[in-house]
Amino acid sequence: MRPHLRKVIRLGRSALAVTLPKEWTSLVKLKEGDYVLIDGAEENYIKMKKADSEFETPPAICVINADICPSQNMLRRIIIGAYMVGHKIIWIQTKNGFKPNDIEGIRALTETLVGLHVTEQTDNIIILQSLADPSRPTIDSSIRRLHLISSNMYEVALGILLGEEDPKRLEDIKALEVECDKIYWLVTRQLLLSVNDKTLAKELGIRSNLWLLGNRTVVRMLKSIVTDSKYISRYVENLLKLGYKLDAETARWFANIREEIRKLSNTAIDSLITRDLVGGNNAIESANKLVKVLEAAEMMAPKKYDVNVCPSLSGIVRSLRNIVLNYRYIGEVAINRSVEESGEYVSIDVGGFEEKT
Repeated sequence: MRPHLRKVIRLGRSALAVTLPKEWTSLVKLKEGDYVLIDGAEENYIKMKKADSEFETPPAICVINADICPSQNMLRRIIIGAYMVGHKIIWIQTKNGFKPNDIEGIRALTETLVGLHVTEQTDNIIILQSLADPSRPTIDSSIRRLHLISSNMYEVALGILLGEEDPKRLEDIKALEVECDKIYWLVTRQLLLSVNDKTLAKELGIRSNLWLLGNRTVVRMLKSIVTDSKYISRYVENLLKLGYKLDAETARWFANIREEIRKLSNTAIDSLITRDLVGGNNAIESANKLVKVLEAAEMMAPKKYDVNVCPSLSGIVRSLRNIVLNYRYIGEVAINRSVEESGEYVSIDVGGFEEKT
């Protein structure tokens, strides 16, 4: 089974004779010689709309054969991939019929992919369509939101470890992870669409092709921070099950580290958004110092803590180190972006140069 045919015809110039209601043709201002898009979307009738020209083409349809996907996870990943590369219509088909859990899984997936909806469903076909405006929100807005949510994840987990937060908030961290996935997939889709659409890139606030690469790197770093934050929450949960509570010295250490990472994260993101070379450099310097502190703490943990709690405490410190490294990488992107144009610290001269004596 293949997708329905969509075709543009010209009124009065086609072999196909079509009689249209006068009220409708007047409403859409149709006249002889105009182009009309015929859409056989439904089984028993067609849809018709005025087309701008004979060159108006319907969106490409990504057809997925669910029968040859060996697992539900593979089908899920293909759908996500089709969404991220920008397909507006995703046609999923099977000769054997969808099982209830297949349908449930696909519908649950659409809840995590912004703008993607089930527009048609039969026993053998599910059609998904992306209805979101690809130019909203801007990339900078999404980066800030992804930063705020991801940083909140590990701060809540550390707050629980320090006894400042209700342990029940571990469930909130899981919900925040889902929200981060939504933003990550949406931003990736926008960036991929912007590669060939300069107008969209401009609307999203992307000033050059280098920004496409830089933004892709940044959102991937933030996604890694989400993953490490999830690991921290699991290590904290393990410690709670063991009934472990931090001693005063260790609690002060974690509280200080949390504050230093908070400063680092805000500096890294702000310097990226504002193209602040000094801020990017400060972020890198701060990250390098924190990495040394965290590496030393991880090495000392087996000597200082009980064998039962040491793996979880070491895991938290190791995940914090990974988070710090990701902020350092974001600082590097900020510096790269700040030197693309002339500024206080660099001057971009156009043309050649002459050797001076």
